[in-house]
Amino acid sequence: MKTVAASLIALAASANAFAPTKSEARAATSLNSHFTSVETKLYNKQTLLKALDDIGVTAKTAAEGEQIEARGHKGDTVMADIVISQPNDYDVAFRHNGKTYELVTDMQYWAQSMPVGAFMEKVNQRYAFNSIVDTAGNDGFNVEKVTTAVDGTVTLKMNRYAFN
Repeated sequence: MKTVAASLIALAASANAFAPTKSEARAATSLNSHFTSVETKLYNKQTLLKALDDIGVTAKTAAEGEQIEARGHKGDTVMADIVISQPNDYDVAFRHNGKTYELVTDMQYWAQSMPVGAFMEKVNQRYAFNSIVDTAGNDGFNVEKVTTAVDGTVTLKMNRYAFN
């Protein structure tokens, strides 16, 4: 048996590969006036949905090849693949732009339990974690143990049996 320990330094640190940078944040001209679009490096819809579920966010998802409406300021809407309803009737959404899933919302009416940056950091961390576990599973590794330190560091201990 070969044992592999993968230490994901706060996964937030390694999740930087998935995190949007300030230069990637932009207001898209194709969106209605109050919507802001933030580019990400989130490529897989199922992994993104798992990440949202991991952090306790309930999301509606469109059927494959379809989109659903996300609500914004003064009745404006934008079509998206994943929609998170907020109690203030202004939605948070993720929309596939042909390459990645970008965050689309009216930042003025953000009503999640944490600021946008912290929300995306948690989404990115869980997305990275789920991506690593899924990829490792495809390569024959099994997760033996997962520990999360007080500082958010996630350590994965994985193993794989080698048959010679």
